[in-house]
Amino acid sequence: MNTCKGICVRFKAKSYKGKNRYEMGQKCCTKCDIFMFYDDVRCPCCACKLRITPRGNKSRKKLQVIRNFIWI
Repeated sequence: MNTCKGICVRFKAKSYKGKNRYEMGQKCCTKCDIFMFYDDVRCPCCACKLRITPRGNKSRKKLQVIRNFIWI
């Protein structure tokens, strides 16, 4: 299994009150349990896929409206 090596701490992002992290362009690594600003699809330290949408249905729907996402 891939484990956190601590490299991702360099890319750690701050949270801002009243702002959605995913809306601001932050991505989440579920293995390292950290939000970061990173351009790649995978985490730099554990190679796990980064989340770009929230898991909660209400938050995910709200983000889809903000991003003008339409299901066809």
